[in-house]
Amino acid sequence: MKPVIRATTSVLVIIVLLCSACNKAVITTEKSSSIAVFDYLWNTLDTKYAMFTYKKVNWQAVYNKYRPQVSDATTQQDLFNICTNMLDELKDGHVSLSTNTSVYSYTGYYQNYGHNYNADVLRTRYLTALKSKGIISYQLTGGISYIHIPSFGSELKANDINAVLEEFKDVTKIMIDVRDNTGGGSVMVDLLASKFATQKILVKYDTYKRGTGHDDYFPEVAKYVEAGDSRFAGKRIAVLTNRRCFSSCNDFVLYMSELPGLTIIGDKTGGGGGTPFNIELPNGWVLSYSSSFATSPSGFNIEDGITPDILVTNSLADDVNRRDAIFEAAVNYLNK
Repeated sequence: MKPVIRATTSVLVIIVLLCSACNKAVITTEKSSSIAVFDYLWNTLDTKYAMFTYKKVNWQAVYNKYRPQVSDATTQQDLFNICTNMLDELKDGHVSLSTNTSVYSYTGYYQNYGHNYNADVLRTRYLTALKSKGIISYQLTGGISYIHIPSFGSELKANDINAVLEEFKDVTKIMIDVRDNTGGGSVMVDLLASKFATQKILVKYDTYKRGTGHDDYFPEVAKYVEAGDSRFAGKRIAVLTNRRCFSSCNDFVLYMSELPGLTIIGDKTGGGGGTPFNIELPNGWVLSYSSSFATSPSGFNIEDGITPDILVTNSLADDVNRRDAIFEAAVNYLNK
């Protein structure tokens, strides 16, 4: 059995901030020339990015590829293009670069895959009496309670979650649709997952960078979901996913997959297992990067997504005929 290391959120925040303060970038006193900015960005990731080994990226080779493209005559727009091409090598949706006029983020985790979600098809073909509570859409249909959670951001309220689940307390079949949910925060993820946990359960491990070496980490930190509402014990529950389930939504799908009796249906999630951290570059641009990585209780790195229990995707014919194959598969599963 793995040794379990526990740490509070506040301690982790302090750890990450201290690590940030220890940046040994050699160009901190340089002006914001194009060379200085490029080197600062590269060095920041070299010392702080958490997943070079997992992603099998030779960061020095990446430097050797892109650094010759930069000179002090390089314009800010050209520098942005060079830097974002370099960041693309990481294939990490939590890596972004923002200026006053442009924003880059990696979108390959969903862009090259089928969408597998069409809200209009759901509303016009399957769920014609949808109600809403805050940002949550829900409906009781054919003895199945359908709940769509579009985000885990601050717009999702605990009172709305509680109110919707209270309406469905006597329903024995529940469908939780988190397709197109690109994340938000961890508070609502923990709250919603706990509603379906009948006992405290280990759901993942987080590992944070400690020093400047690519594999210099603090001991992994265990994450638990606390026991919540026993009313949902023994009920048939399906969670619907697509490639746009990212970041904290990816966490939610992992947590639910670790709970007994729950089934994940749809496409593989988009991943995003790291904790994003921001730093300002010498010219005012803001770089975001993954300062940690996460693994499942069995040791699987969740950066590239969670594979569903029942893999279902829409075919081209489904899209043309305005069908939702994932929704239909979930209905069939819940009605077995």
